[in-house]
Amino acid sequence: MKLKLVFLLLILSACGDTHIEPIDHYILVHDNSSKVWLVDKQLDGDKDYTPLQIEYKEIIVFHESRNAYFHTLKTLGTKPGIKRSYWLDEAKKEFGFVGTRKNLVFEIVSMSRRRIVLKPKNNSYKYTIVLIPFPEY
Repeated sequence: MKLKLVFLLLILSACGDTHIEPIDHYILVHDNSSKVWLVDKQLDGDKDYTPLQIEYKEIIVFHESRNAYFHTLKTLGTKPGIKRSYWLDEAKKEFGFVGTRKNLVFEIVSMSRRRIVLKPKNNSYKYTIVLIPFPEY
């Protein structure tokens, strides 16, 4: 019994100085370097406007520098992507892209390592987009 008490005290004292830091949700987007996301769905209400052929789908490459590059798979490697910076406001549940002509602002519907769902705010974009990490084909 005394041994159990000593063991319990050791465990409690060892955990005394630890604290949990909140997750920086930017890491979900760029994985501390860069991460390629496929625009898996483009939805307008119940209608799906996602291209059927993979080569016409878009990818977004997110970098830790907070820059993102938009590419169509068909033109990847032949044309430069469209560069935009991005931001994330966890308190407002907003995600946005800053562009030269127009900013795109989205409500974060859900965000995880395997799926991000962004719904447009203020008519900044036509579609709700579903992003998934670029799949292995």
